[in-house]
Amino acid sequence: MSRGTPDGCFAGGGRARSQQESVDGPKKRIAVMPFDVKVHKAGSIGNGMSDMLADALVNTNRFIVLERQNAKDVMAEQDFGRSGRVKKETAPQIGELEGAQLLIRGAVTVFEPECSAGTLAVIGVKQACVAINMRIIDAKTGRVVNATTVDGSAMTAGVGLTANVPSMALPLGLGGWSKTPMERAIRNCIDSAVQHIVKTGL
Repeated sequence: MSRGTPDGCFAGGGRARSQQESVDGPKKRIAVMPFDVKVHKAGSIGNGMSDMLADALVNTNRFIVLERQNAKDVMAEQDFGRSGRVKKETAPQIGELEGAQLLIRGAVTVFEPECSAGTLAVIGVKQACVAINMRIIDAKTGRVVNATTVDGSAMTAGVGLTANVPSMALPLGLGGWSKTPMERAIRNCIDSAVQHIVKTGL
């Protein structure tokens, strides 16, 4: 069963539907760039979190999400298609990649497995916290059309688990936080980012 996402969107089936969208249709073409990491000793979390955001945006069925982190793989396949080793009718054509209208850039500024839990910390309840500074950029003009900070947190008791971000396995660089309050905090932060992007109406 599909689970609800922000503003009545649905988590399931977004990928299949997005492949059928016209390039001139009402949905914006959007690309999520690899996140910068501004947190000491946070590891290679930037790519994993930007991957999660891209997947979550696909699943809203509100945008056409374009691959950018692994665009070199697409270009390599196109080059392979021109090598003469691939059937002409099946080879991807050069010049057919779609351009993005909006770019999402982010920087992870908080990544704390044990941040302050206020008075609850006294009785042993720990809290995990994540925050991302996020910019939405018009790819045509380079203008920043929206900027915000989104965050997410979760306690050891399970408070704050979101139902809006599909609970697929954590990507590379984040797997070590699986089934911990930090996983819930990450998913809550991504969920907040998706809600904000949808509500901008861009």
